[in-house]
Amino acid sequence: MKSLLLALLLAISSQLASAHEMRPSIASLSVDSQGILTLDLVTNLEAWLAEVNPSLSDTNDSPNAEQYDRYRQLDSDALTALADDASRDLADAIHIRSGQKTVAMTLSGVEVLPVDDPELPRDTKLQFVGGLPDGADHLVYRVDDRFPNTAVRLFLTNADPRVQFVKTGASSDPLSLDQHVERSVLGLIDEYIQLGFTHIIPRGLDHIIFILGLTLISKRFIDLVIQVTAFTVAHSVTLAMGLYGVLNLPASIVEPLIAASIVYVAIENIWHHRVNTSRTVIVFAFGLLHGLGFAGVLTELGLPERDFVIGLLSFNGGVELGQLAVILIAYFSVGIWVLRYSWYQSRIATPLSAVIGLIGLYWFFERVVA
Repeated sequence: MKSLLLALLLAISSQLASAHEMRPSIASLSVDSQGILTLDLVTNLEAWLAEVNPSLSDTNDSPNAEQYDRYRQLDSDALTALADDASRDLADAIHIRSGQKTVAMTLSGVEVLPVDDPELPRDTKLQFVGGLPDGADHLVYRVDDRFPNTAVRLFLTNADPRVQFVKTGASSDPLSLDQHVERSVLGLIDEYIQLGFTHIIPRGLDHIIFILGLTLISKRFIDLVIQVTAFTVAHSVTLAMGLYGVLNLPASIVEPLIAASIVYVAIENIWHHRVNTSRTVIVFAFGLLHGLGFAGVLTELGLPERDFVIGLLSFNGGVELGQLAVILIAYFSVGIWVLRYSWYQSRIATPLSAVIGLIGLYWFFERVVA
């Protein structure tokens, strides 16, 4: 009943609001069976970015009103990009405790919510994830000084949500989880292995095409093993560096370069009929690029800081299993039967490489334009 009344009040207030009115935020919390905490925070992102004092009732009263109005003019893609750039600051502004332990949160998604009337304030849903400590049986949510008063809701399975209205700078009363959260490490490993595998099969078509390109002139299985090992070592390094923030390139650069790597491998397949040392070096370099792509995917999935090492190794293991599956299927369904024939290069490897190159070229221009 309390949550229904709260929703009704927020709906009424949205109809009476103007674009300059500061409205309360809504923080929705949920916990899965592995102790992964998800927070969906619906708030006025433009006001947060402009550092408008959340205690004001009207953004026009802020000395940063002009900056707020400039953010209001941005389209959803531009506003999302600003949120991504400020992801660390946003995560640091989320204060959740369980007992004496702080739950580290990571920004995993940004959705600018549509608004029909430009005279109404625009909300953005920020999704964060984090890992609860073992044995956690309650949460305390503190509203940061830069966020307005917040309706905090904790959703539990087979139970009514816990709802509290928390003022700026204040903490909620303890929100009971009803039971201790016990994390299953094996369950977590299994979950991230599956995520890594499905990122290759069936979702990673560009990675599949790249791996298939490697197999086409690898007439000896050992040549293929050497290339894939170089690729694996390289993308494992940059995957870890990307996740830990040591090396970070935007997807607008990484994704076209991944497509370009496909084109290069295809061209080299046409001009060279065997694997040489330089090929392995090139594959290693391209593996560094693909690792950054994997890091972007894993960051979007929202790997909690608590589980970085386990999740990283498990996700990487899943990627390797996916790549191995592609290689084995290609090698034992086609390659092993035709590689030994003299016409293999002219009738199989060259035409398929040309097709792979055209696909890579199409993706390159598509990603550059996008």
